[in-house]
Amino acid sequence: MNYEKVIISTLDSFGVNRSYTGYDYVVHGLLLIIDNRNRLDCITKTLYLDIASHFHTSWNCVEKNMRTIVTSVWNSHNAELLETVFNKSNRNKKPTNKAFLRYMYDYVIRTAEDTQAEERCIPVPCPLSNECCDSLRFYCLRQSRIIE
Repeated sequence: MNYEKVIISTLDSFGVNRSYTGYDYVVHGLLLIIDNRNRLDCITKTLYLDIASHFHTSWNCVEKNMRTIVTSVWNSHNAELLETVFNKSNRNKKPTNKAFLRYMYDYVIRTAEDTQAEERCIPVPCPLSNECCDSLRFYCLRQSRIIE
């Protein structure tokens, strides 16, 4: 699965500027968490250090720059996506870095699974035009979700 594509697409949908140093830290950090979810348990002692080592910087710098991304996402005008990822209506203050990464991790995993299910769906040719029909593909996807 291409988790990196989902992460980048999500951050871009929030309007996060790619020029922020924390952008790369968040992407790399989420990929590390996907590789080993236990990294979420002690982000200061493991995750920040792994990211800092990869980017040749300090863990303090990683933490601060990730906080900038969290603020940027939280102030995003994409209310629908904020609600989907963070259930923002039930929260009035921005999440901590750890909570942000946990929410993003859950969202990325769900989205990647949905994308994989769409790709697994066998295209069905339309009986009238004999070409692949998107309506039938979406029907197939819906049926596979019901079965699962």
